Order: sequence, then structure tokens, then C-alpha cells
Amino acid sequence: MKKTITAALCALLTLVMIPALAGCGAAAAVSAPAAAEAQITVSASSTVRLTPDKASVFFGVTTQETSADEAQKKNGEAVARVIATLTERGVEEKSIRTVDYGLYPQYDWSEDDGQRIIGYNATTSLSVEDQDIEDLGKLLSACVAAGINRVDYVSFLCSGYDEAYRQALAQAVALSHDKAAALAAAAGKKLGDPLSVTEGWHDTSARYAKNAEVPTAVMEQAMDAAGPIFQPGESEITASVTVCYGMK
Repeated sequence: MKKTITAALCALLTLVMIPALAGCGAAAAVSAPAAAEAQITVSASSTVRLTPDKASVFFGVTTQETSADEAQKKNGEAVARVIATLTERGVEEKSIRTVDYGLYPQYDWSEDDGQRIIGYNATTSLSVEDQDIEDLGKLLSACVAAGINRVDYVSFLCSGYDEAYRQALAQAVALSHDKAAALAAAAGKKLGDPLSVTEGWHDTSARYAKNAEVPTAVMEQAMDAAGPIFQPGESEITASVTVCYGMK
């Protein structure tokens, strides 16, 4: 009797486990990963050259007097004349900005009196943005006549920067395709579709080409300039990409 019960239980367990095992086999077949597609990743960059057509000028007015009040007063009057000159020549107020102001004592030293203050320097720095390069010489000439006595630097701007950058991006992607195709062929494969495209970091300061400090001789030349005295050259606008392609 005991053997009969044991045989019956074994038969029942067999009937239950066979479908379960079959189900496990089916699930394993469905979840088996497909073969990974061969890939190739390349990086490429391209540069477009563009001639700047806009400029930002950074200049200032420095005045010296024996008292702090007189130095500030003289400085403020000169700055007011400069701003009036700019607006009279069509420069919008939003393009004129005070970037720095300072008041500094001047010292003298002697064995008898030691260190003593002999006067004060007041200085105001201004920036004038988004000016046409072709008018820059005459603009500075008028500002020098109004009172500026220091030109710090000039930044050149390309108004067509965004369009040039898009062109550089397109060229970089095309170059990445050529590089990937060559590598795929060398590996005995055919190049497939792009799987991902990543834009690289780009230096937006390429919109500007900063000059060193403009010497006094250049300012004097600006006084008599009949036309533009600045040669902006060309700005280099570079784009880079990393592209992952499939291979067949």
C-alpha cells in the first residue's frame, strides 16, 4: 500500500513539473539577449573663419587734482562730456556702461617729511558696445576730444557667429562620417546609421579678438583719422562633435 502511494505522488509531481519546466524554457528563449551591434565612435572638428563687423571699446577718463573733491568733480565733468558725445553720435544709452570707478591718493616721500599725500587721481572706466567697426575710428576721435585719455582694449564681434557655428557643426558631422567610413572599411565592415551625436565644448569668446592696450600713439592717430584705423582680421569659429555609428 505504501509503495502504491509513493508511486502515485511521484507521478503527480512529474505531471506538475513538466509544464512548469516547459514554461521556464519558453521564458528563457524569449529573454535571451540579441547579439550586440558592432559600433564605432569618432570625433571630428571643423573651423569657419569670419570677419568681425562689430566692436566693443573699453576706455576711461583719469583726472588728477590736489584735493579729492576737485579730482572727482573734474572727472565727472569729463565723463559727462564723453557720454554726451556718444549719444549725440547715435550711440544708445543701453550700449554705454560704467565698468569701474576709483579714487586714489598720490604720495610723495622725502627724508624731512616722510610720506605725504600730494594729490588724488580719479578714474572712470566705460565700455561702449556693439559699434560698427567702420565708424570706430571717428567715434574714438570724438571721445578723445571730449575727454578720454585712456583706451584699454577693443573687442571685435561677429554678428554672423551663430550661422557660422552651425556651418562648422555641419562640416564636423560630415567629417566624422568620412572618418568612420574609412575605419569601418579598414575593419572589413560597412558603416551603418549614426546611433548618437554629441556636441563638444566650444569657446564662444571666439566672437571677440581682444587687442592689447592701445598706446597713446594710436589715440593720437584716432584724432586725425579720416576713416577706420582698426583691422579686426578674422575670427576662428570652431565646432566639434563625437558621433557613434553602427557597423554591419
